[in-house]
Amino acid sequence: MDHSNILQLRPSQIEEASELAAHALISDPVFSNLTPDDPELRFQALTWLTSRLMAYCIQYGYTYTTSDIQGVAVWLPPAGEVSSHWLQQIKMALQLKVYQLPVKVGWNRLARWLKVLSAIEKAQQQDMGESPYWDLGLMVVHPDSQGQGIGTRLLEPILLQASKEGLPCSVVTATELAVRFYQKNGFEITRKQQIAADAPSFWILKRHP
Repeated sequence: MDHSNILQLRPSQIEEASELAAHALISDPVFSNLTPDDPELRFQALTWLTSRLMAYCIQYGYTYTTSDIQGVAVWLPPAGEVSSHWLQQIKMALQLKVYQLPVKVGWNRLARWLKVLSAIEKAQQQDMGESPYWDLGLMVVHPDSQGQGIGTRLLEPILLQASKEGLPCSVVTATELAVRFYQKNGFEITRKQQIAADAPSFWILKRHP
């Protein structure tokens, strides 16, 4: 299989890439807590969630995959390219179809989503400050293709660009394995946080330019 070339993800590849992401995230502690317990319903929810994220972020041109779609890295560029104006926020919500979230993940999960999203946004703002930064919204590699250097190669285009620009990068993750991977790629832990006693922890990591 050809993993060598890192290419920009095309809109026509989102469906396949989102299924790949769902396979990779099916056991993720945070997403397990935020999506249905039934494996098939969870897979469907994860496929929808990741497809919406890719469909939104692909417009900025910083969404990468391999020649055979064995991994995906989805970046949001620094402030300036992504406007914080309330009209832009409404546009983003409509593009992400967040109004469908309760139907896709279950109404009983909605309160959990609101708590997690609020906690992550607040923590990331505190850890990253007011300066612009690159935000890695999603990075997954197919379980059968992990350990082959694909993840590192998927990160390289933006890590190099961020270093040239003198800008930091941020990522949120939920497993110690992922934390170790990001540390090997120059990220440092800024916090480990748990929003409730029965909720899984998440980590925020920062890579300095």
